[in-house]
Amino acid sequence: MSRREPERFKPYEQAQGQLLPSFVAEGLDPADPVFFINEVVEQLELAAFESRYSVIGEHAYPPRLLLKLWLFGVTQGVYSGREISRRLHWDLRFRYLIGSAEHPDFRTINRFRVRHAEDFAELLRQTVLVARGAGMVRLGVVTVDGTKIRANTSRHKAMSHAGMVEEEKRLSAEIRAITRHLDEVNAQEDRDCGDDDDGGGGMPKELQDRKTRREKIRQLRAQLEAEKGDKLTDRHQKSFADPEAQMMKTGDGSLQYSYNAQAAVSRDGLIVAAELTRDATDHAQLVPMTEAVEKTSGEKPALMVADKGYLSEDVLEKMQQRDQRCLVATGRDGGRESKWPTKPLSQAMARTLKLPWAEQVYRLRKTQAERPFAEIKAAMKFRRFSLRGVLKVTGEWGLVCAGFNLRRLMAAATAAG
Repeated sequence: MSRREPERFKPYEQAQGQLLPSFVAEGLDPADPVFFINEVVEQLELAAFESRYSVIGEHAYPPRLLLKLWLFGVTQGVYSGREISRRLHWDLRFRYLIGSAEHPDFRTINRFRVRHAEDFAELLRQTVLVARGAGMVRLGVVTVDGTKIRANTSRHKAMSHAGMVEEEKRLSAEIRAITRHLDEVNAQEDRDCGDDDDGGGGMPKELQDRKTRREKIRQLRAQLEAEKGDKLTDRHQKSFADPEAQMMKTGDGSLQYSYNAQAAVSRDGLIVAAELTRDATDHAQLVPMTEAVEKTSGEKPALMVADKGYLSEDVLEKMQQRDQRCLVATGRDGGRESKWPTKPLSQAMARTLKLPWAEQVYRLRKTQAERPFAEIKAAMKFRRFSLRGVLKVTGEWGLVCAGFNLRRLMAAATAAG
């Protein structure tokens, strides 16, 4: 009688049926961030979101449900409606968020982000209120900085001003040639068939396509000429995919179609205001960002701090008129000026920056202002907009900044135990 060898491994059967947990939450780590996102969104006031839906017609998915999917998605580096839809089938965390609801398809998920582009500013404000309720958001010193984020287009989908002029000429010549040919054909048909035959068919597709493209080029050329004015050259170009994006120098030194994303950051690292501009420079952004901080937080910051990119005599004068204290570098990274300022307010700012307290405050600017951008681009993997058009990408930036704030709140809650 052979002796049976002892078992060395745990039982394993690939085809064995399993009973899932009665609640999806039971299959997740209790410390998973999805629970934090779910809890926070349940506390938010979403009247602005809900007011966009009608009681007439088919019932929509609850905005709170779709907002949970997007906020959890951006905190995990997921910015595609298709990817979120796929994860609803295999990621228990996303399945937990939809509860007993039917799985929304990717079109529904994407439409939500577009429909509520204007509401994400209010979402950011509410994350600030939640943080304030947790004892955060210290507005003593607020830093402002900007970063270039690539638009959803490329230089291959663009055309220079000279190219637009030439393409318009070519299309106009082709349209005239096609029209002449049609006139000849119609005249021959009239001779053969008389005036009783209406011909039918409408405008030929090849003529429609050329006229549509020519009109599109004309619109882009007019927009480019209006934007550049007397500075227009033949090399200036516009993108067909996103005409509102501008060529900007990005962090790697290359010129790409981008938007200039702005963020104001509190001492404890929370984004207390987020804006977006098509201007490649930061010169005109300090005053609007100060106003945005007051609107989002409901109070006036004690001190606004910014780098040299925000410096101009006009801006300093406006900040003075607002009775808003500020520190704006007059040299690179707050260091020695390459040339002493010639205008009075800039000279006064340069003298202020040499004071010990100002040097100490400005020294912290780089970490405080630039850390959110580093986390958003690295940990949250947000380096390029998915939407197109300044209104939509402004909403997308607000959503990303709200997601960043929730990550900061999660980190603070974890540290507090």
